[in-house]
Amino acid sequence: MKAVFDIYRKRPDEKAGRRQKFEIEVAPGITLLDAFHRIQADHDPTFAYRYSCRGAICGSCAVHINGVAALACKTQAAPLAEKGEIVVDPLGNLPAVKDLVVEFAPFWEAFEKVRPYVLRPAETHDYQFTWHDKLDKKHQDQLSRAILCIKCAACFSDCPKRAQDPRFIGPAASVALYKFYYDPRDVDRAERVAIARESGSGVVACDSHANCVKVCPKDCRPLRAINIIRQELPAAE
Repeated sequence: MKAVFDIYRKRPDEKAGRRQKFEIEVAPGITLLDAFHRIQADHDPTFAYRYSCRGAICGSCAVHINGVAALACKTQAAPLAEKGEIVVDPLGNLPAVKDLVVEFAPFWEAFEKVRPYVLRPAETHDYQFTWHDKLDKKHQDQLSRAILCIKCAACFSDCPKRAQDPRFIGPAASVALYKFYYDPRDVDRAERVAIARESGSGVVACDSHANCVKVCPKDCRPLRAINIIRQELPAAE
């Protein structure tokens, strides 16, 4: 089967991107990442994109496919080719560096804001503390989903709130905040509450579009994590 790829191209020295089309044969079982390799090998060796594990674990190959963020290594090419041209773009809400490669700095800056680590004096660390069992079923389920996040930035890319207001930390960082917000080992609850409640950037700023739920390749349910925190925020003093 012939597949036509309409791909966003941009050199680092270019201010604006352009489109380029490639036509290749795709058989059942061929992923978009496989197709990218063929385009690079047979048509244009300068074509740039990210990938690593090829098994939907690292999240490196996330791109926009027909307007929706997804992992290229997990997306089959043939079913898309049957519907027409396959339009590929870099992730949204992140500046394009070269072709499908984007700058992740804004994504990681959002993570830094939530301080994604246990805040606890080093001398009191207890690695045998079975804190997961101390949570109720709702939190155990959401925590089990939250730890699956591979930080692919698909949710960050397709978040309308982030596009509207770059102060918003986005869904992935909110999932990270959830993990430590409810971790009983964490000693600075007040700071977690302040981060969640911060106007513009905290989880209270989420507009509940739910795009993050639709594009998450690991079913982390970011909006659920956000809503749990919002519903259980203590009253402002």
